[in-house]
Amino acid sequence: MLCLCKVSIAQDSTRRFSDDELLGKINPSSHSDFAEVSLKMSSRGGIYLRTEVLIAFERLEAAARDEGITITIISGMRSFNHQKGIWERKWGRTQYMGWNDFEKAIDILTYSSMPGSSRHHWGTDFDLNSLENSYFENVEGLKVYDFMKRCGEEFGFFQVYSSKDSGRTGYEEEKWHWSYIPISSAILDEYNKFIAVEDIEGFKGAGFADTLKIIPNYVNGVAE
Repeated sequence: MLCLCKVSIAQDSTRRFSDDELLGKINPSSHSDFAEVSLKMSSRGGIYLRTEVLIAFERLEAAARDEGITITIISGMRSFNHQKGIWERKWGRTQYMGWNDFEKAIDILTYSSMPGSSRHHWGTDFDLNSLENSYFENVEGLKVYDFMKRCGEEFGFFQVYSSKDSGRTGYEEEKWHWSYIPISSAILDEYNKFIAVEDIEGFKGAGFADTLKIIPNYVNGVAE
């Protein structure tokens, strides 16, 4: 059983990541463990990943290029405030007029994380090429997806939001979202150890984090 209670940092001298890193409350451009993704491999400037993740991705991207396949990072590390902006823009959409706030939160959680609970905070996860599953079913996108399924694991990358047919909870399948497991698995362990639902706060709808079981069902709702 996962322990969701807070644990004193002093009790665990092996801790690697701070609360701020786990919750995305850092600036990757000034953090020593992060590096900016080259424009040759990204859709825009200002996308950051942990340096170890970026090095592994560079090797993966070179392997894809050797096969004539283009993989482009379109989103990497997102700060708490960045995720808050995404969440609250969706919260204010006119399509939700007449909905109660609980139903609204559930619908947004189809694909978007509550701030403080996103894997994008960690600098280990990124989105590739398109934010639509349908893209990965056409000719070009299918080549990208097949390559990632075939070769991603060799470089440490996994599709953590896979099909929910196996009983996985949380977000719907995201064929574009890939995670560098050698680091993200360690971060997830520390998240479960040091972060409690009370830490997920500071945005519209945050009060539903406990009721919706954000940590057990969404943060931990990943493929094994």
